Amino acid sequence: MIMDLARMLLDARFYGAKSEPVEDVEIVSETPAGDARLLILRVNGRYLYQVLVDATGQDVLATSPELYLRAHDLPQGAARAVDGEQSNTSLIVDGQMVKVFRRLEAGLNPDVELLSRISDCPHIAPVRGWVTETIDGEEHTLAMVQDFVPDADDGWRYALGFATHDASFGAEASLLGEATRAVHEALAGAFEVGVEKPALTRSLEDLVARAPVLREFAAAARDVYDALDEEVPVQRVHGDLHLGQVLRTPDTYVLIDFEGEPARPLAERRRPDSPLRDVAGILRSLDYAAHVAGASPEWAQAAGDAFLEGYGIGRSPLLDAYVLDKALYEVVYESDNRPDWVHIPLAAVRRILGG
Repeated sequence: MIMDLARMLLDARFYGAKSEPVEDVEIVSETPAGDARLLILRVNGRYLYQVLVDATGQDVLATSPELYLRAHDLPQGAARAVDGEQSNTSLIVDGQMVKVFRRLEAGLNPDVELLSRISDCPHIAPVRGWVTETIDGEEHTLAMVQDFVPDADDGWRYALGFATHDASFGAEASLLGEATRAVHEALAGAFEVGVEKPALTRSLEDLVARAPVLREFAAAARDVYDALDEEVPVQRVHGDLHLGQVLRTPDTYVLIDFEGEPARPLAERRRPDSPLRDVAGILRSLDYAAHVAGASPEWAQAAGDAFLEGYGIGRSPLLDAYVLDKALYEVVYESDNRPDWVHIPLAAVRRILGG
């Protein structure tokens, strides 16, 4: 069974450590769920994962979601899994969405923590409840229930529709800027705010080591960061905002998935940061949309300007630094996962650094 579980994890989209061999799988807890079993697994002594497996050790959460819902006394009814997700598994049932967190970490998941405190904001899907389990003496968030957003289009797919035809995305980008600003203001009102020097927390040396193609840019990037010597406002933010993390409803935009970058430790994702972290994420995503759709170079620039206008700020050296930080990270990500796409963020790095 342990070998079956190891193979299942390596094949699963939600498993985030595929670059490491699965050398050890420990069953931390086991709960009967109909003809399946709900397991918490500790992998390689470090990572905790939540799975629902059948007798052969295959994960069946997406195909038998009602078993999970009954096991945790969650909303009942005909349920279906959302297609295309990678880090988690979301189930639509009775007008609500149940997000099942696959990788577990000690502490309240930021998706729950943030959204439960800003339920009145019209640009998020409010949280209605969540499930936790004590593991090794600490609470871990297993799942959360939030309102399902009907009649909504994926923000990435929606923007690509405009970019493919080289049609102006200005009005849409401005509306998205307004929604992003409203969410930031809601978070600032619900959580502590402060000031500190820009928290570009990723180590430049680490990124260069992981993607040697960045070596030629290291010195110039370091100069950009060293020039940021003033304190800036910091607060809780989304942390991983891009077009795939927003929904276009008939009236507005809704921001989703407030977990932050899954690869970063939970404690790091919960730290206050500049809202420009999220702004930079959307600007980079617009650039990606232009490249993928084959839009003109002006398309992303105009859409970005409109987004900033809707948000209420202009371009600045500080914003450029956050965009650079995001682009450097993207070079590493694409080098590891989609080498054919690495030219997209590399072009942005060169552009920002004037090369």
